[in-house]
Amino acid sequence: MSRVRAGKLIFRDPVLLCGVVYLLLYFDASGFLRLGLLAAVLHELGHILVYCIQQRHLPVIEVTMTGFCMRTAGERLSPRQRLVLAAAGPAVNFLLAGVWALRLSQTTTIRGSAFWAANLLTGLFNLLPIPPLDGAQMTACAGALWQQKHGKYAQTAGNDCKTGTFGVK
Repeated sequence: MSRVRAGKLIFRDPVLLCGVVYLLLYFDASGFLRLGLLAAVLHELGHILVYCIQQRHLPVIEVTMTGFCMRTAGERLSPRQRLVLAAAGPAVNFLLAGVWALRLSQTTTIRGSAFWAANLLTGLFNLLPIPPLDGAQMTACAGALWQQKHGKYAQTAGNDCKTGTFGVK
């Protein structure tokens, strides 16, 4: 397994990754895959923006065949910060879906409808309470906040990655 590092980005198996992405995009005649990938990248940018606001520096991001992984191991994040960080990705997708719904009410296009659907589905999928998706992170953090409020504080299980829309780590 090879790794290529470019600043804060780490690419795992970059030749295989580029080859697979190239083939997928080559056979994506409709362009719907591109819109799904754009929704996923915007989702991850929501996490990265909130992380930068909270921690005042860029995270280390690992790009793999299964998605993007934002390494948070060793970071001192409170349960509230983890909750906000996990909610940021779906929030971006729902915000974009809302904006596109308003836009579609004026002019409906197939690509506009596909972008709306891609953002809505990406946000909803990531709310599933299945590790390592955002919904599982949010559930664990909400439980930790509830326990903290009621005097039974338990540290949330820290994961070493925030995994992106298209896969598990």
